[in-house]
Amino acid sequence: MADLPTKLDLTVVTRERKIIDVQVDEVVLPATDGEIGILPGHTPLLAMLRIGQMRYRTGTKVERLVISWGFAEVLPDRVIVLAERGFLPTEIDAVAAEEERRLAERQIALLAAHDPEFAILETRLEESVAMINVHRDM
Repeated sequence: MADLPTKLDLTVVTRERKIIDVQVDEVVLPATDGEIGILPGHTPLLAMLRIGQMRYRTGTKVERLVISWGFAEVLPDRVIVLAERGFLPTEIDAVAAEEERRLAERQIALLAAHDPEFAILETRLEESVAMINVHRDM
């Protein structure tokens, strides 16, 4: 019987760039049905991801980043995340994110849920809130 892996190779990419490529002990992903925790030896799966905070742990150090939509391929020894957009904490402007949140909230309050612009504003709101939370937790 093969030994279970003790680490995960984590890669996060967008269309534009590779955000991270590291070896970790644990990954927590914002899946569409809730958060998914992944440890070495996890059963293979494909997951759809929503906008939110992704966390990964090496030893006792927890790192965070924001991802916007995408997919994750989970294998026993690696996790590959393909995201529409991704932001490291150092790339987040907290003041701009807070202003974006306020603007999106004001604009969304004026729309009906069936308005085509509603989904776009809702996405901007969710992404700005995730950025604020990641920046706050740095």
